[in-house]
Amino acid sequence: NPATCLKEKPEDQRRQGLITSYKVPLFAVAGIFLFASLNTAYAQPLDDVTATLLESGNSGTSVQLTWNHDDAVSNYEVGCVSCMPNFSENTNNDKIVLSDVTSLENGKAILYVVAYDGNGEVMVARQVLLDLH
Repeated sequence: NPATCLKEKPEDQRRQGLITSYKVPLFAVAGIFLFASLNTAYAQPLDDVTATLLESGNSGTSVQLTWNHDDAVSNYEVGCVSCMPNFSENTNNDKIVLSDVTSLENGKAILYVVAYDGNGEVMVARQVLLDLH
């Protein structure tokens, strides 16, 4: 009967190669997405803080601090704990130059960077130790 030839069952179509289906266990598919998400890098504010000595003089040293950009951060407070007197500066940029940085007796300067969100809440703080000798 010609009418029955036109209405093949899906099983017959699979045997003829017209429909291809693969049975993959659900846990294998979920594992692929989980593995892909674990390899995604999510940078946090102040993950990469770098201190560079620019110049050294009688009154102190100029230091440039740079860090990774983060859109969630509203502003930064950058300061020197080892300096006499202690001081801090605010910036909206991803770098700052501090002048007159001095060290403790052991030659280490103690600097810090604090990231604030739009509500003025602390997001993260990082301490930076820098050998000035």
